[in-house]
Parts: sequence; C-alpha cells; structure tokens
Amino acid sequence: MLPRHVIFVDPPAFCTTLEELVAPALRARPIVVAAPGADRATVLALSPEARLAGITRGMPVAKARKRCPDLVLRPPNPALYARASKALHEILARYAPVIEPQGYGHAWLDVTGTGRLFGPPVDLAARILRESRERLRIPLAVGVAQNKLVSHAASEVVKEAEHWDARRAELLLDVPGGTEAPFLAPERVTLLPELDPATRERLDDYQLDWIGELQQVGGEALAQVFGPPGRLLGQHALGIDARPVLPPAVKAEFRVTHTFGDDTNDLALLHRLLRHQAERLGARLRARQLHARRLTVRLAYADYATQQRSVPLVPSTLDAELLEAARRAFTLANTRTVALRAVGMTVDRLGEDARQLDLWSDGLAGAPAGELAMAAGLAVAPDPGALPARRRGAELQSALDRIRTRWGARGIRAGA
Repeated sequence: MLPRHVIFVDPPAFCTTLEELVAPALRARPIVVAAPGADRATVLALSPEARLAGITRGMPVAKARKRCPDLVLRPPNPALYARASKALHEILARYAPVIEPQGYGHAWLDVTGTGRLFGPPVDLAARILRESRERLRIPLAVGVAQNKLVSHAASEVVKEAEHWDARRAELLLDVPGGTEAPFLAPERVTLLPELDPATRERLDDYQLDWIGELQQVGGEALAQVFGPPGRLLGQHALGIDARPVLPPAVKAEFRVTHTFGDDTNDLALLHRLLRHQAERLGARLRARQLHARRLTVRLAYADYATQQRSVPLVPSTLDAELLEAARRAFTLANTRTVALRAVGMTVDRLGEDARQLDLWSDGLAGAPAGELAMAAGLAVAPDPGALPARRRGAELQSALDRIRTRWGARGIRAGA
C-alpha cells in the first residue's frame, strides 16, 4: 500500500494580500478587514504589518485603532476572495486528484500515487508555490506530510519561522514519514486540532503547554484524565491522524450561526433558536444521507468572550436527537450571566448514513389523509410495540420532511 502524501496550502494574510493587489498604495500598510460602521465590528483578517502592531484577529476595531492610529480599514469583499480562491483552486486541481478546501484559499491536497506524474510531493509543492506567485501573485505557505494534521502544522510552523510574512521567503516545509513526533514535540499544544477551550484550560491546569509533554504522558494516561478524547489527543501529539482528505461534495462539518439584533438572555428565545438550528442541520444531513457523531454549541457574549461545548452523538440525523444534544451542550456552555450576542451550532465527525426509511413504502401512498397522519404518528400515536422507537422516530421525521418540502420550512413545527 502506498504511503499517503498530503499537502496543505495556506495563503498567509490572504484577504489583505488581495486588498493590496487591487490597491497597490496599501502595500506595507497595516490593514485589517472588518465590517464598516458596526459598533461591535471585530477584526476578521489582518496584514503582517497590523499583526506586528499588536492587532489580533477577533479584536474590536475600536481597540485596534487605538493600538495602531494609522490602521487601514477595508470592508469584506467576498466576491474578490471567491474569485482568487477559484483561480488558486484551478492551479491545485491540475496536480491533485482529491482536494478539500478549508476556507478562502486554504486547502488540503491528497497527492498519493502522483509521483510518476509530478515527482516527489515536496517538488510538487514547490511547483504549486511558484505557479501561485507567478500567475496570481499570491504567496503561499505549504506543508507536506503523510496526513492532514502534520501538513497543516508544518504550514503554521514555517509561517512563524518567517515572521508570518510570505513576501520575504519561499515558505515550504516537508515532514518526512516517521519524523512526525520529533517535529511536533517542540511546538505548543494549540497547534493540535479539535482542542476545545475546556480541554485547553485543563491542560493549563496540569501545566502541559508543549506537545512533547503530551508525548511523554502518553495516550492511556491522558484518557484517564480526559476520557476517550484524551486517547485521541495522545495520538495527535504523536502526529497520528487518520482523517481522510474529503472533496467538497463530502463536507467535514455543517454549521449554522445566528447573531441577535439585541443581546439577550431570554431562555425561551434561545431554546427556539436551538430548535431552528437543529432542524436546519438535520435537514442538511438527511439530504446528503450523512450522520453526525458530535454536536458543538458556540456562544458569543456581549463582552466579546466566547464559550463552546461539544457533546457526542449516537450516529444521528433526526431533529429530536440533535435538539436534545443541542440543549445539553448549551447548558454546559452557558455558564455566565452576560447576555448573548450570537449562537452557533456545528455537527461534525460525519459518516455515511443508511437510506432513510420511506414512510409511504408500506402501501399507504393512496390512503386517505387521516390514515397517512395516523401512520406518521401525527394524529394518532402508533402502537408502542409495533415498531422500535428509533424507526418510529425516523418515520415521523420522514413525514415532517415531506411536508416541509411541499409547504416550506414553516409548513409544520414540532412541539416543545
């Protein structure tokens, strides 16, 4: 079996680099991208010069202006970013059979087995880097490794080594197979994926700041402290990552976010929002015949602090199951009395689901409306012993989906 080879492509300061390309007078100026005129606007992207001035992503614009008086503020330009991402993707598609985009310009490439066509992966990565510079004038940081985790980490390490400015160097780092653990050992634990704030806080409590320290502790000891996620943390610390590179047709996660017009602590309103978000995510999963194994709720408070919690799922696609998990995650995350300004929900660790049960497959297609309602459990509850609970739930879900398809999302609402 051929060893995997994965390339991670990361255009440093992608958005602000494009702003400089369309307005050369901005070159070498401290630039941030943020929504104009909003009292609560935060920095969405920033140039290397802005970072050197002490500005960070997520910082309120008012605070950034105080820290850097000559700061240049540019509004988001999604059309420009999308065009540049498409142009870069066209270059990548010539060399990689499988590409997983990761936000504007960023992507993983699985180049396993392409050696006869393009040579060693590190040579191919250098070729992509040069083409991007010459054809698009977009600098790249590129990491090469045998999995997604280490290739991504390599791109981050090489950016930091060059002071986060790809204009001054060819940013390419190759991590040969078998060297993942020593490569990661001197790096901070924040380089590891799926490190939620609660886990990071507990690592701080144990004074575990470096990946090498996690390697010394070992996965089994970490599992005793963190549960099953600790074992995965131990694997990641060694550079072990079995996640495949997924094409756009196979999403790695689905997410929805809502920002309130007015900050709120109204639990009734928040629970209605959770229901709406769970229904949206459930519909996306079922439409693609996928299930999720984890749900995360992320809260943004009026004082710009954030909090999130994740809960595991039995491979799930049903609205009721997602809502129950969302309420548990929300309760765990919402530990403050400060009003909320935004709520987001994500489902990930996706897998292929078995085909949805066809509600009308039992000869009911021509039945009167009352019998259809009874079969769906909408008017008369079926015999509790007639069908397993999960199948009954799947049939009810199928009925709701069909009604919403015909009458729209507001055609029917589940009860509290």
